[in-house]
Amino acid sequence: MTRTVRAVTGLPAPLRTLFFTTLIFRTGTMAYPFLAAHLLVHEGLGRGTTGSVLVCFGVGALGADLAASVLLGRVTARALMLGGLVLNGAVLAVFPFLHGVAPLVASVVVWGFAYEIFTPAAYSATVAAAGSEERKVAFSCYRLAINLGMAAGPLAGGLLFAVEPRLVFWANAGCALAAAGHLATRSRGAPSVAPAGRDTPKTGVVPRTRYERTRFWTIFGLSLPVQLAYSLPSVFVSTYVIVGLGLPGYWAGVVFAVNAAGIVLFEVPLNVRMARTGHLPTLLLGYGLAGAGFLSMALSGSGPLLVLSTLVWTAGEIVVFPGLLGYVSELSGEDSADRNLALYSTGVNIAFILAPHLSLLLARPSAPGIPWAVAGGALCVAWLLLTVARSSPHTWYKEEPSCTDAI
Repeated sequence: MTRTVRAVTGLPAPLRTLFFTTLIFRTGTMAYPFLAAHLLVHEGLGRGTTGSVLVCFGVGALGADLAASVLLGRVTARALMLGGLVLNGAVLAVFPFLHGVAPLVASVVVWGFAYEIFTPAAYSATVAAAGSEERKVAFSCYRLAINLGMAAGPLAGGLLFAVEPRLVFWANAGCALAAAGHLATRSRGAPSVAPAGRDTPKTGVVPRTRYERTRFWTIFGLSLPVQLAYSLPSVFVSTYVIVGLGLPGYWAGVVFAVNAAGIVLFEVPLNVRMARTGHLPTLLLGYGLAGAGFLSMALSGSGPLLVLSTLVWTAGEIVVFPGLLGYVSELSGEDSADRNLALYSTGVNIAFILAPHLSLLLARPSAPGIPWAVAGGALCVAWLLLTVARSSPHTWYKEEPSCTDAI
């Protein structure tokens, strides 16, 4: 934990501001986990209609990722983050007063857009403020802020929802506006991330090459199994543990707790140690641990085995996500880093939309672990394809030798 604190406090000032802005914002992520309950109980919607409204959040988020590169070409990353936070707070402030399917659907789409537009803008700010060798650590700190906030937010939301459901939406709105206030005041007068093409190139971003697009789409395709696999736990662990394995429900809570604790305690220190490790060994290690962990989940029939499997795929998560973000940012040309990182984010939302349906479609009463096995198998295939991709300049960006030496 000391190394984590040291890494966060050692960030450049813009990234420290981003860390605490993200922490405040994500701590307020308490309304979405209770959205389905609100729609079912207080709005009287049916299960099918409620499911459709929830999908609209993902649609709005996907739209934000697709629009981000265009918006970042016109306004600064700081301005886009501020706009998203203020819009998020405004939508949530009025949400409890909305009734009827059409207003609810429209507001959830806007909510999803406002919530997600923060992410590609934050990626852009991180790329601008961190050189290539510091970027994995910077992305790890950003993920730490997300995970800390989202560990506290739903817990607080559950307490508020029990008292008065509308308080959840208003508290979430307050956190979004507080995050906007922190970002606005702390970054006032500081150099801002200029729209692409209007200022000096981003530090550590390589010049455009004719192979950049094929390299990006290669890693985008190979990242999809990662995104889908890591969307499984949040939507399938409880069903798998309680229904599939017949274990007490507290084991599902243990899985979530072990995953969260592993990320909070070890992600930043490990990525500090691996800051100079090359992209290929980083990703191969992450994919290998992830594949082994998810395959092990499929074979786990007891609580302790579930915990051991969770430790393995959590280790993969700690390595692979900062590694993917660092690689995508470094292979991108000076005028395409924002676009590529925004497009990379679409994979997250595609997985977010597909994972619940795919997991329930694949699971069988006689073989409840099939979704884990499919995820693990896909990651193993992606691991093999990574080793093939690195053999061609069309599909792999080879960093400078000085960046590939592990410490």
